[in-house]
Amino acid sequence: MTVLDVIIERFITVSGPTLEDLLAKNVDMEFNQKLVDDNEEIFTTQQIMDSIQLGVKYEIEKRTQPVPDSFPDDFKDISMKMFYNWRDINNNNIQDFSYSTYAPSTFHYLRHLFGIGENDYVTSFCKSPLHEMSNPGNSKSKLYLTSNDKFIMKTVQHNEYISLLGLLFTYTTYMNENRKSLLPKCSGFYNFQCKSTYTKLLSMKNLLPSDIKIHQKFDLKGSTIGRKASDNERKKKLPTFKDLDFNYEFHPKGIFLKPDTHLALLKTIEKDCEILKEFNVMDYSILIGVHNIDSPSQADENTSTTEALRKAATDRWESLMADSLGEKSIQAEAWTLSDKNHASLSGSIPAKSVYGDRLLLFVGFIDILVPFRIIKNLDYRLILFKLKVTPGETETADCISVQPPGLYASRFLKYMTDTVFKPMLSPQELEKLSRQPVDMKLSSK
Repeated sequence: MTVLDVIIERFITVSGPTLEDLLAKNVDMEFNQKLVDDNEEIFTTQQIMDSIQLGVKYEIEKRTQPVPDSFPDDFKDISMKMFYNWRDINNNNIQDFSYSTYAPSTFHYLRHLFGIGENDYVTSFCKSPLHEMSNPGNSKSKLYLTSNDKFIMKTVQHNEYISLLGLLFTYTTYMNENRKSLLPKCSGFYNFQCKSTYTKLLSMKNLLPSDIKIHQKFDLKGSTIGRKASDNERKKKLPTFKDLDFNYEFHPKGIFLKPDTHLALLKTIEKDCEILKEFNVMDYSILIGVHNIDSPSQADENTSTTEALRKAATDRWESLMADSLGEKSIQAEAWTLSDKNHASLSGSIPAKSVYGDRLLLFVGFIDILVPFRIIKNLDYRLILFKLKVTPGETETADCISVQPPGLYASRFLKYMTDTVFKPMLSPQELEKLSRQPVDMKLSSK
């Protein structure tokens, strides 16, 4: 019997603290994070991943209601399942724990909105073991990836949890009205608890496909202080590079898009930045995955698979470049492909490097839940003070990652417009630009 077959007998629905109660405690709880008694046994990573599978499986399989015709109104609802006397995949006894689902009808509605079938959702999470991913950022969050790479489960810090509860209604409304948004596609919000140990978990669609070769990956904010991949990060098979790497090593002249696609993408980013400003959040990033159609095949790649993918990617790139699709080219469906087996190319954006390489970009926002509250405000002021009093310091306030939401959004959009995404040039203009030296700005921070 596998761990997924051991589904417990008792289900409890609780009406926990209201949203108003949680938000009222926000300031105090930012400074009073719940601590775990050193004498208590803490779940291992594997046990947490097993509990995620049990919790998701039970919650989805017990749901019999259809997708709401009208906008759901369960933002304050919490359903909780108690698991008793269960065993892991090695038949070891595990402590009793609870698995709660926040706003179940709302996330049921969101999954339908994002084209996520319930069977696909539970199969993705529960058919095979989850895998822990390394987190390239400064966040303490842990990331768990489904075996088919379709979904990510992310642990959520307390301030992010409060932020999500406060913006869930606005987020759902916005995503319903803006189907082309690049904001994360959130698909479930959960809480795992064992004794006084608890972990908040947010599931979302994985932006980067698993069956498409990603040659480069960038996490971009528009700031420079500390925005360089570490030596350890660079040793990974697919490192996550940052702003300084993008600016001075990989794409110092930017990435070039067809004018209508360029305009549509920047309009979408601008609109998303406006709602993030309303959310009072900052420190978010744009994640860009780059598939280079013209990159030479690797020796260890399957030749037939590589050639089929290259043809599908080439057909998509040429189709989107040839047609005036504007906004559609940001989220164009898989019908543009000659090979339907490569549906993961759906949503990729055609572009060129300054050297004329044909690129398909996978673009989306990440980390949109960091609120600009007391601690971040103090952090911002402290760094600003250090810059002012440090002799010979050349960095300015605009270089700091932490910014008030309005300033953060303005800088973010300016960086995307002036540095990252550029309107397409002719082959002759690209060749001339590629020969120009890079204006290096020294910043080792």
